[in-house]
Formats: sequence, C-alpha cells, structure tokens
Amino acid sequence: MFRVLTFSFLTALCVCAQPSRTQTLSGRVLDPSAAAVPGATVRLYNRDSSFLRTAVADGQGSFRMEEVPAGEFLLEGRTGGLDQASAVNITVEPGKDLAVDLKLEIRGLASRVLVTATANPVSTSESGKAMDVVDSGEMARRQVITFSEAIKLTAGLRVQQLGGPGSFTRILTRGLRAADTGVLIDGMRLRDAASVQGDATAFLGDLQLIGTDRIEVLRGLGSSLYGTNATAGVINLVTDQGGGALRGEVTGEGGGLGLFRGMARVAGGLKHDKFQYSAGLAELNVNGGIDGIENVRNTSGMGYALWRPSANTSLSGRVWGTSANVGINSTPQAAPAANLPSSTVIPAIPLAADQARLADQGKPFSWGNATFAPNLYDPDSRRVGLVVSSLLSWNQQVSPRFNYRVNYQAVNSDRDNRNGPAGSGYQSPYNSSSIFAGRLDTIQARADWVLAKWNVLSAGYEWEREFYENPSTDQNPDPVQRVDAKASATQRSHSAFFTDQIRMLGERLQVNLSGRFQGFQLSQPVFTGGTPLYQGATFAAPPNAYTGDVAVSYFVPASSTKLRAHAGNGFRSPTLYERLGSSFYFGAFSPLGDPRLRPERTVSSDFGVDQYFANSKYRVSASYFYTRLQEVIGYAGLVNDPYGRYGGYVNMGGGLARGVEVSGEARPYRSLTLSSSYTYTNADERKSGVIGGSLRSIRVFPQMFTAVATQQVSKRTQVTLSFLGASDYISGSFFVGSGNRPYQFDGPRKLDLAVSYTLPLSERTSLRFFTRAENLTNQRYFEDGFRTPGIWATGGLKLSF
Repeated sequence: MFRVLTFSFLTALCVCAQPSRTQTLSGRVLDPSAAAVPGATVRLYNRDSSFLRTAVADGQGSFRMEEVPAGEFLLEGRTGGLDQASAVNITVEPGKDLAVDLKLEIRGLASRVLVTATANPVSTSESGKAMDVVDSGEMARRQVITFSEAIKLTAGLRVQQLGGPGSFTRILTRGLRAADTGVLIDGMRLRDAASVQGDATAFLGDLQLIGTDRIEVLRGLGSSLYGTNATAGVINLVTDQGGGALRGEVTGEGGGLGLFRGMARVAGGLKHDKFQYSAGLAELNVNGGIDGIENVRNTSGMGYALWRPSANTSLSGRVWGTSANVGINSTPQAAPAANLPSSTVIPAIPLAADQARLADQGKPFSWGNATFAPNLYDPDSRRVGLVVSSLLSWNQQVSPRFNYRVNYQAVNSDRDNRNGPAGSGYQSPYNSSSIFAGRLDTIQARADWVLAKWNVLSAGYEWEREFYENPSTDQNPDPVQRVDAKASATQRSHSAFFTDQIRMLGERLQVNLSGRFQGFQLSQPVFTGGTPLYQGATFAAPPNAYTGDVAVSYFVPASSTKLRAHAGNGFRSPTLYERLGSSFYFGAFSPLGDPRLRPERTVSSDFGVDQYFANSKYRVSASYFYTRLQEVIGYAGLVNDPYGRYGGYVNMGGGLARGVEVSGEARPYRSLTLSSSYTYTNADERKSGVIGGSLRSIRVFPQMFTAVATQQVSKRTQVTLSFLGASDYISGSFFVGSGNRPYQFDGPRKLDLAVSYTLPLSERTSLRFFTRAENLTNQRYFEDGFRTPGIWATGGLKLSF
C-alpha cells in the first residue's frame, strides 16, 4: 500500500512540473432587480472530481477565480438571506477565460449541489436518490448549534436525544437501527472502532457545528459507496474549505438549562487561493440542565488547509476533534411488579415530579400509579470522551478527462465510563473505570475518467485497519477481587469499488451504477486479567461482502416532474466487540462475542417523484421505501455454547421496514420560505428483544410530521418557526423480572422559535442579535424514559466580518 502511495506521489510531482494552461472565471452576483449583491458566496464544483473553489463577491457584487482548470463545472451562489442562485452547468474551455453572471432567484427553489449521492458533485435535479441538504444558511436561521439539531426535521429520520444538549443521541433512518446509518465527515467514514456496533452513535451527542458548510442526508442504501454501517442511509458533514476573502465570526450565547456557548472561526484564501484555510473553536457548557441534574462540558475544534502547487493539483489536510465530559444519570427503571398491568405493552406513566425529586436526593418516595421512574441523579457517574479525525488528501487533475485522489484518514477515539457508589438504584460499592479505545486508519485511492461527455467512470481501492482495546479497572480494596483486565484486537479490510454516472437524452435521464467488494483479515486477539475462554478458538476472517446498487432518474421538462428509483443490497461487517467482546466483573472474564459471526445483509429499494409547480415556486416529493434485513447480529441467550457463554452476540433473522415519505417546499413570496414533511414507517423486528414480542420496532415513530417557516420581516429581521410532532412509540428499555417489557410513550409535540436582528457595522462587518426558544408548548415528554426539557430559551450575539 505504501508503494502505491509513493508511486502516486512521485507521479503527481512529475505532472506538477509540467506547465499547464489555466483560465480565469469571473462574473457578478445580481439580485432579481439586477442590482449587485455584495458578500455573496460563490462555489465552483468540478463535476468529475473533488475540485472546489470558493469566492466572495466584493462591494460591487463581482467575483473572480484565477487558475481554473478546463472541464465541466457546477456554479452555485449563496447569500445570508433567503435568495439563492441555483446550481448552473458551465464549461471552461482550454485557453479561454469565462465570464458568468449569477442571478439570485426572486421566486422558486434553488437547485443545490450534492456530493454524497455519487461521491462526485451533482445537482438536486439530477440525483436518483432520496436526499436532503441542510446548508449553513438554514442552520443559522434556526440557530442550531449541534449536528443532531440540524438534521432532526429531515423526512425519514428519527433523532433521539436522551436529555438536554450534549446528551446521548442516536439516529434511526427509515425505521432501522442506529448502527444502520453511516456518518461521514467530508466523505470519509466517522466510526468508533471500540463501540459495540462500530458506528458513530457514541459521538453524535458531542458533535458541535463549527465551520460546517452543509450536511447532506442520503436516505437509502450507501454500502456500495461508503462501506459498512450505511444500509439505511448516509449523513455527510461537509466542512467549510475556506477560500476567497478573509471572513469569520465570534459568537456567544447563554440562558436556559445553564447553557453557555462560545465559538470563533475564520476562513479565507491567499495568493488567488493557492492557499486556503478554515479554522474554528467552540466551548459548550451545560450546568444543571434538565431539573438541575445534568452537566456537560464540550470543547470542539476544526482546522482545514489546502495548498495548490498548480491549478490542477492540491494537497489538503483537515483535523476535527471534540473532548467531552458528560454527567451520566441512572438508567430509567420499571416500577415494582405490583404497579404494572398484565398487558403486553405497558403505558408509560412517570413517577410524579415531587417524588422524583425525593428519589434524586436519596430520600424515601412513593410510586403512586407510576409505571416507571425517569433517569435519577447519579453524582459520580461520568463519560469522559475524546475523538479526533484527521484527513490528508492529494488531488490531481491529470487532464480534463482524468483525475485521481488519494486520502489518508485516522480516527482516534477514547471513552472512559466512570462510576462510583453514589446515586440511586444499584451502584458499585467502589469507584470503577471502563475504557473503550479505538483507532481506524483508512487509505483510499480513487480515479475518475470522463469516458464521454455523458459518461463518468470512477474506481478505487480502500484499505482500513481497525484497532480495539478495552481496559477495565476498579478500586476494590481486596487485591484478590480487584479488576485489572484488558482485551485488544486488530482487524484489517480491503475493498475495491466503482461507480458509473451516465447522462443521456439531453441529461434528462440519469443512471448511476455502483458496486463494492470488501474482504477482511483478523489478527489473533489478546486477553489479560481473566480466564481466556476464547483459548483455542479459530479466529477466521468474516466472509467477503459484495454490494451494489442502481439509481435512475428521469426529468420531464414539460411538466417539471422528476421520477426516480434506487435499489440494491448492503452489509454491515461484524465489529471486533461483537466477535471478541468481553465483560470483566469482580475479576471474572465473561465472553460475549462470537468469532464465527457473518456480516449483516440487507436488500433495499425506494422509488419516488419530485414535482415542481408555478415556475418552481413549489415542490412536492413523495417516496416509498422498502428494506429487509435478511440477517443481523443480535444479542441472545445461549445453551451449550462452545465458548461457555450464557448470552452473547449471534447471527439471527433481521426485520422489515417499509413506509412513505412526503415532503414539500414553497416560496410563495420572496420574503417567505416554507417546508414540511410527513413520514409513515411500519417497521418490525423478526426477533424481538422484549417479553411477549414487540408490536413494532422500538424507538421508531410510526408517524412523524415536521414544518419550518422563515419570514424575512425586514431587511434586518428574520423569524423562523419549526415544529416536530410524532405519534406514540414503543420503548424496550426497562428490565422487568426476566427480561425487557415494552413501554408505550407519548410522542413529542415540539414548537421552536428563532428570531434574529442584523445590524450592519460596515460593508463587510455586521452584528447579529438572536434568541432561540424551544418547546414553546412546554410539553413534558420522555425519550426512552429520560426527561427532556420543557420550555427554555437562550440569547446571544454574533460578530461577523
């Protein structure tokens, strides 16, 4: 692999030394009345590679990009207001400068650029996959500060947060499990090699928005492009790559729940963007949180730099990381058996608030008619976590028809779950620590060929090394009983993949084909501090995984209708924990994993229609989706297990999820934008984890409705209302007697308000005052028994320059 990298680098240096002809792209950004728009951001995407350039319009609305290579591009304009310029196709010919004016739309919905659908830029009008984009403008209008808040109103997504800001968060896409949604940063997987299912769920509550350009949400299969943990969908966080004139912001806010957040960021470019940069730092503190029992401290940062030795080459690096110290309260618990009805599904009746306060203080309390107690205060239980993702990328356009890129990414994660004797319910008699440390090293090489104007073929190779380590210790005063144990293992995988983009019939017909092969290698694991019950086991590699999918779209210009369909198969590789995971308790070693596990297998399809009306002022989309989990990895009780397990991870039957997504956007006036979605999900588990079986998959909303309205009240004032409503749902989180009993919880009815006023200080500088109020209806609902905030609000200001 290092020979491949060395050869690629030397080849790049040779090509860089050759002179190349470049062009200049210039133009103006104009409003609907043809007046100049100062400060607008212009982005140029190469359709056939990862090339991206950014410019900021000057005081006369003019922009200029030097040393642009020849090729096919998508040009996009954005402003801080509601007007946007649609993505337009342009061709830069060798030796010819090009001038293009971008006119902002007075009415109509902008066509935006996507990269997640095919790993190369396409416009929303071309993609055959169900996708949504949450851009930086929408995030600012809603004044969200975390990754989970930004995407929670997306059709088909169920975002569950177990408490206030910074709490544990999971994402369920189209009725499937949290591990079925892949999370990317700049197109590269973000996973925790030490988590049970190898996904990003452990990090989701910690992801602050710092220098985020947009978040792209792909609903449906992504395994053939992005590998494991992408069977339900893919969410790609795209960072701001800088470029253009110097710009930045300093933000401070605080208020309800004892929340304070400060953030500073800067971006720009030097020497006609031969060097681009972007950097940011944010600090979030929650002191008290819900009912005074939550506390969070989170420090996050990102940095990006890009150097162009020539117009056709670039070397870039990106670092993103977060350090979190989160208080963890006790898990909600079922009421005594005498309080519980005999029905299969138990209605969730919380412990009265005054009694919960007594329980928080460790005083006697009365259950009354409650069927569960919410999370109670645990003063010495914490999760201390650190995750750092580093990316180094080399990109070269060898000719207008051929380019390649080589990426190296390292993801380091470290989580320390600490607990002690304080708190309600069962507690360890002494302090304990369980560390989950992981590392992922990924090398990816990819090449793109323009075989014809209507056909782009991409192919690549990916190598990944996955390391897992789990040390466990406690402070038992008896040295004989003291826990000091560790398990560690390493797994490698190699993949070959391809994607073929075909545009025909005047680009009305779009076809995308993709496929992937992935093989695995497993090193001999190491166990210390306990009886090695895996001794003598054969640690063979999991079977190879083969995936593929096809996406087709056809646009009918006469009726402004786009028809689309997407189908294929997916997989999730067994994690090191699922294969070799263990539990150490009072010096005893208990195996949970199974070295023989096979990858999970999935088949999925969806089809839909996007209809535009009234000169694109209105859009309605509808999708039907169907996903069958053919085989999954689950936890089950065992008899006569060869490793002596009483329970552990095994291959078992999966489940079925199907449903409908309906969404709409409207731009009835220049000053008003509206969006809404409705999702119906019917998801069933083939093997339920609750007593008596579950009527439907746990945690999934059978029905969900969202709505967002933004009104530009004046040139300086914006108001945004957003609403999330959902039907009752089933939770299986409470242990009763010999297993989990399903509880039925009320769904949320959550209305949020964001208001801002922008005061211009100069041509490039402004001061924005804002306030955000959440849960205006003051609904007290529970997520898997965890308390969620009633009405609360924050306020702050942002200095932009």
